[in-house]
Amino acid sequence: MIIPARRLPPTATPKRRRTSRRAFLAGLGASTALAPFIPLLNASGAEERPLRLILWFTPHGTLRENWVPTGGKTDFSLSPILAPLERHRSKINILDGLNILDVGVGAPHTKGPSLLYTASPLQEDKTFTRTDDTTVTYYGWNSAPSVDQFILSKLAPTTPYGSLEFGVRSGINHPGSRISYAGPAAPLAPEIDPWGALRRLLGALGDNSQDLERSRTNKHSVLDLVSAELADLDKKVPAADRAKIDAHLSAIRSIEGSLDRALGTCMAPDLGNSVDAGVPANIPVVFDRMMDVMSACLACDLTRVMSMQYSVGENDCCYTYDWVGVSDQEHHLMTHASDTDQHASDELTKIYTWYSERFAYFLDKLDAIPEGDGTLLDNCLVIWGSELGKGNTHSFNNVPFVVAGGAAGQLETGRFLQLGGTPHNRLLVSACNLMGLPEVETFGSTDTGTGGLAGFV
Repeated sequence: MIIPARRLPPTATPKRRRTSRRAFLAGLGASTALAPFIPLLNASGAEERPLRLILWFTPHGTLRENWVPTGGKTDFSLSPILAPLERHRSKINILDGLNILDVGVGAPHTKGPSLLYTASPLQEDKTFTRTDDTTVTYYGWNSAPSVDQFILSKLAPTTPYGSLEFGVRSGINHPGSRISYAGPAAPLAPEIDPWGALRRLLGALGDNSQDLERSRTNKHSVLDLVSAELADLDKKVPAADRAKIDAHLSAIRSIEGSLDRALGTCMAPDLGNSVDAGVPANIPVVFDRMMDVMSACLACDLTRVMSMQYSVGENDCCYTYDWVGVSDQEHHLMTHASDTDQHASDELTKIYTWYSERFAYFLDKLDAIPEGDGTLLDNCLVIWGSELGKGNTHSFNNVPFVVAGGAAGQLETGRFLQLGGTPHNRLLVSACNLMGLPEVETFGSTDTGTGGLAGFV
């Protein structure tokens, strides 16, 4: 029965008493077998969705004149470079006007990749004076963790892998080739072979997919096992409490439906025959197969923190982008061309558009995985950035950022936000807040201001 609260004097404050599910059910004469299924009566019964954070990197900034959209906040038109994202327009935010604050040692392409997601400088390794009296400082690895690893350390999810790092043509052991850091001087090397990653992470699923499907088809609801006790409980509680319990039981059935759908999507992808990931001509197929593996890892909930690094910031030399019709010069050197070089502009636009196509392909994979009343993409925060804004000046201003996913309904999407020179640290603060760390007000050491990105969340 429900015991009325004791009347208290007007100035008194009642002490809150915690009641366990087991004690509550025992008082009703119900079996404790029901304990996992019945909430305390102030529970909302809402089904929670796991949040995922994915960091993306492509090198050498962009051509802003062919990247920035036109129009207003919601009535914008996508630029030539971002046109491949049109089908995901309603689930992205395009951020223009974010600046990476240029601090610390190292050349722009060297410091940029680590600054991108750590917002902290490289460590100073050694300083010496040359014969012409100029001082030279050598650099080491970064001085702080990246935002993905910081969030991971605070939330400590119980997934099989805390985080997974993937890359394409990014295996060089150098500060300009690392975007993710577990801590000071602790870079995380990415997996660069999708076939190797498939065997290591998802290989067992290929043999068991038929068993998983049979289990999914033949299983009964866990609530069926306690149906008699639920019916008895229904007679003993007041109508108001009964409505809350019914809402929670409906949520459990919804979760079971989500798990059923997850079993259907948690399968090892067919990558086809393996190719040598180190051969430049194989880059397009390696990149797409790596994204197949990444999306499968998320569908199977192997991790909720992930990064993808395409190439490196220091110098993606030694190959041209023949697969998009650019065969006369490598990307890095081409970014150093004059602003009046129309040929270079046209060629670079092809490369940056290909980056957008690959990003759209990854979003396709996430958006094809059903989850609740939406898709896995709706419960992701995917941040795509670069190590600088403009190649021929090595400027850290107006660094291109695209953010995809709604972070489980927390983030309004379908927007073009013009941010007027805001330090990119504020985006990283917002990422922490959205991922469940509302107390975080600063991130990194390059910005003295506080707070998340204004108008973003």
